[in-house]
Amino acid sequence: MVKSLRKRHLQIWSMLLVLLPAGIISAKLATRKAPAQTLLQPATGTSFPVIVHRTETPAYTATIRKASDSLFQLEWINKRPLTVPTCNVYGLPAASIQINNAELIGRIEAMGTYRFVLNHGIDHIHHLVLYDFIYGKAVDSVFFR
Repeated sequence: MVKSLRKRHLQIWSMLLVLLPAGIISAKLATRKAPAQTLLQPATGTSFPVIVHRTETPAYTATIRKASDSLFQLEWINKRPLTVPTCNVYGLPAASIQINNAELIGRIEAMGTYRFVLNHGIDHIHHLVLYDFIYGKAVDSVFFR
């Protein structure tokens, strides 16, 4: 190495001696601490008092509930983990079997209780379809009437 190259080498390593620890410390200060006890899924509300319809299988329980002010609620309880990663619950009218004509009610994932308020009541919903949107197929159906 020639004298000018040794001098440049010393300058670069001297700068890195200061900049590397400063970069590591600033990166550590810039990252946020993850909260330890927070759920990724929002907490479910209370269930409505009157049961209108209930379907129970070994894998899940689907219950349509009604409040006193004519609001309806779907309560979905997964007893076992789903065989697919995530599913959407759709409400279909009586004359339709296509998911395009369905109303999206909500999304279910793991074991647990999921409650969804039905926006239009249950007058136009004939059955529920559990639809896997990743593979594009219906996993299960629940008929009401």
